[in-house]
Amino acid sequence: MVRYLLLVGVAVIVGLVVFGAMRSLFGDSIVNLITLVIVAVCVVIVWRNLQLNRKVTDATPQQRTAALTFAPDAGKAALYVYRTQFIGKAVGVNLDIDGRQAAQIKSPRFTRVALTPGVHKIELYLGTPDKKKPGANTQDLNVAAGDVIVLKLEIEPQMVGTVIKATRVEAQKAGTEIGRAKMVAPDVAEL
Repeated sequence: MVRYLLLVGVAVIVGLVVFGAMRSLFGDSIVNLITLVIVAVCVVIVWRNLQLNRKVTDATPQQRTAALTFAPDAGKAALYVYRTQFIGKAVGVNLDIDGRQAAQIKSPRFTRVALTPGVHKIELYLGTPDKKKPGANTQDLNVAAGDVIVLKLEIEPQMVGTVIKATRVEAQKAGTEIGRAKMVAPDVAEL
């Protein structure tokens, strides 16, 4: 977080210097026009990215309470995926399991999916299933009955685009981090 704030601070200072130099060279009217164009482009980019979010259903309070026990169903494994970071908070990260859409997670939210024992392909990406943006994260998980797998998602901005990081964490640590987060009901309760 500190790294990003430092980069934003440097960008603001550089922007002020560049716009000051442009004002002295070209005058106020052209610089104001350039500013309006830059703001319009930024608004269009944000609007288009938010259009990729889909309607998700929040879990009931009973489902959320049961999920926060971090106990898998009998003969199954439990997969938890959550986000708590501020960066990219409004952008939904899609979770596909074995080629089926399981959920879309914005921040601060989490979901829980029951998995049958065996190997499952987990894919995390931005965009739509037919137009995935670069920077996706794909993992093969080999789960056994009784396993509890918790993945913490983070979006890392790059020079162009983003990369999605999925880090395994302990259930106890995840419980403290998602204590007040909303739970998204998965599209498929079990795979």
